[in-house]
Amino acid sequence: MSNGLIGLDNSYLSNDMNRINNLQHKLDGNQKEVVGKSFKELFREKLNSDGSVNQAKLEPREKKLYDSCVEMESFLWKQMLNEMKKTINKHKLIDGGQAEEIFTDFLYDEYSMTLAKNANTKLSDDMFKQLSGYYK
Repeated sequence: MSNGLIGLDNSYLSNDMNRINNLQHKLDGNQKEVVGKSFKELFREKLNSDGSVNQAKLEPREKKLYDSCVEMESFLWKQMLNEMKKTINKHKLIDGGQAEEIFTDFLYDEYSMTLAKNANTKLSDDMFKQLSGYYK
């Protein structure tokens, strides 16, 4: 049996390596000319003095990422609230049934979003720093 990788022509590999070397040479030459702030310095400008993210300084795509991180933290809070709700003993006499379950589900959605935005756990800030490529 013949494997397609074994039959590669070396000329393709040498052409690709030449292109990569040319690009690397161009990048090395351009890096000497670049003057400005590093990524970490630019990112630190978007943080408050306590290390939390300053939402007012975020670009639109960064704001979208940060909002997604807040939603993820909200999801984690919602899971915790649902597990806590399971520990509550309900009595058949005063149980609200399906309507109460739907209402409490929506209520816990709002509680979890409020907790994510105001609990000061900084989970969403840490997720944003990780996903944006910033490491302390």
